[in-house]
This record gives sequence, C-alpha cells and structure tokens, in this order.
Amino acid sequence: MFLDGLHEKGIFSESYPFRLVANTEENFDYPFHWHKALEIIYAMESDYEVIVNNANYVLDERDILLISGGDIHGFHVHGNRGKRIFIQFDITKLKGFGFDNSLKLLISKTRKISYQNDKDLHRMLEEQIIKMIEDYNKNDLASPLYLSARVYDILSILARHCANWIMNETPVSGSKRIYGLEKLNGALKYIEENYHKDITLKSVASASGFSEYYFSRLFKEVTEKNFCSYLKELRVKKAEKLLADSDMLITQVAYASGFKSITSFNRTFKEIKGCTPTEYKKMRV
Repeated sequence: MFLDGLHEKGIFSESYPFRLVANTEENFDYPFHWHKALEIIYAMESDYEVIVNNANYVLDERDILLISGGDIHGFHVHGNRGKRIFIQFDITKLKGFGFDNSLKLLISKTRKISYQNDKDLHRMLEEQIIKMIEDYNKNDLASPLYLSARVYDILSILARHCANWIMNETPVSGSKRIYGLEKLNGALKYIEENYHKDITLKSVASASGFSEYYFSRLFKEVTEKNFCSYLKELRVKKAEKLLADSDMLITQVAYASGFKSITSFNRTFKEIKGCTPTEYKKMRV
C-alpha cells in the first residue's frame, strides 16, 4: 500500500479485493488520500473523528461511516484510546451481479449511520460488520467466499432500506469523480507538497499542465470546493496537527502552515474551527 500524490494504491492483494484492519493506536495519523474502493469505518470502542472532503465526521462508539470511492479523507487521532475497524472492498468486481446504477448512487456519497438516527439499519449493518471481524482472521479456504457474502449482504441492506437517499440527490457518477481525481492527481500532490509556500490557482494550474480556466472548473467539480477554500482548509488542518503535536509557537505554526501573517492565520483558523489557535492549543494540552 502506498500513496501516489493523494491516490492510495496497492490496497489489495492480486487475488482478493478485500481488506480489514483493526486500529487501536492512541496517536494515529494518516494523510489525506482517496481510493477507488468503498470504505467502512466502524467505531468499535470509544469515539472517533474522520475528515472527509474537509468535513468533520464525529463518530460515537458503534457508529458506522460509509466512505464513497473517490472521497478525499484522512485521520488525525490525538490521545484517543479506542478501537476502530477499517473495511475496504472493490465494488467494481461486483458488476453483473445486480450492481446497477441505482446501487452505485446509494454508495456515491459518504454517509454516517448511527443507532440513534436509524436503529434498524444500524443494527443490520453492524451485525454484518461483526461477522466480518470474527471471520477475517480465520483465513481459511472458506473465508473469501464468506466475506464476499457479507459484502453482498451489506449492499442488499442498503438497497432495501435506503432508497430515500437517492430521491433528491443529483445522480453524479462515482466513476466520473474518480476520473476527475486521477486527472487532478498531480495538482493535488503539488498542493500537498507546497501548501506552506505562496502558491496560487495560476501556479498550481501551470505546474499541473492545465489552463487556469479548465483547472478551476475541474477542481471545483471534483472537490466541491473552489481552490482558495480548499487551500485554506488544508492549511488549517496542517496547523491543527502542529498545534496538537509540537511545541511550536503560534507564530511559527502560522508561517509553517502557509499563512502570510498571524492576523490572517487567527482569522482563518477561527472561521473554520470556531476558536482561535491559542484556544485550540489549550484544549489539546
């Protein structure tokens, strides 16, 4: 498994497009990335926070998060003891087995499912996840077949109980989004490596081989944010990590994260996080 820009590749073995990982790290960081696989996160013990497309999803214990293929997400856990389960599988292998456009639309958007908000759906999905966890480490002859059956069970549960999800949603193709991300991979990699510098939409477009107009349109279509908003939010996320995990001064964090002044840093940080960098740092002590 490795990152090519923000694209996570090499997730699965060649023989089996399924992966399950139990994570118990108290301080767990994984950079922003995307992949074609559908991902399920199950907060098995304690709460957990996941950032998807720069939106924060707070999972209480036993909450389930379905992350659509192509959604950019990352993890930054600081001082959180617990257990979370990551399940990934390649839905493209399911073509020809009732996997039509309606089902694709059901899993084309990241969704949080909790016991409090949808008791029956949560119960059924959690039951399948627990079965996966219990069987995964057996690694016997029947395991691939058994786990594949659980994937189909999850998809059938979603299809039968979540038709209302797609009633008022724009039918955006997941494959179209992934295609756009693949085209933007170089640009996203350039931003990730240079966010702390004085970069602009024009400089990123040029470095990526796009015209400024085309890049701006494609970037907003794929990330659902304009370039300036995306860059500001990325810089704040980088600043959060430095504030939580280092002894750097606020001014040092501001410049290390790409802000030109402490004033703009404080204003932008409070706009996005709802508190000042100083207040945030105190909460993390």
